[in-house]
Amino acid sequence: MSDALQAALAGEYAVMYAYGRAGGRLTTDTELALEGLEVHRTRRDQLRAWLTEDGQEPLPPAPAYQVPSVVRDNASARALLAEVELRLVPLYTELISEVFDDEKRRVWSIRCVRDCALTAQAWGAPGQAFPWPKGEVAPI
Repeated sequence: MSDALQAALAGEYAVMYAYGRAGGRLTTDTELALEGLEVHRTRRDQLRAWLTEDGQEPLPPAPAYQVPSVVRDNASARALLAEVELRLVPLYTELISEVFDDEKRRVWSIRCVRDCALTAQAWGAPGQAFPWPKGEVAPI
């Protein structure tokens, strides 16, 4: 069984749920949210297709998800979307190592890592993997 493919699929299900939760609270960038949701639906479909192609049954989505905080307004909706996009990065990174010998899947997974990181930034995530410690000045 492809654990990395199943994990990425589960991550995509969770992100789609988060887009639904956040979408009702967004007052800006609603088009970006709709585009993002469509991207994640396409990725879900691709992951399901690869699992089926590999002779595996794609696992269904979880019956419910917990979001890290209450989504009450535009700011909390954007924070949720930034966080869930970043949570996909390690899942796709793991997938890269699992499908490394398959160039098509490897390149696709690398693009997913890049796109998730960029989309997270668009929602307000910091632009670097490790933020500078509080009280320290970043080098110029």
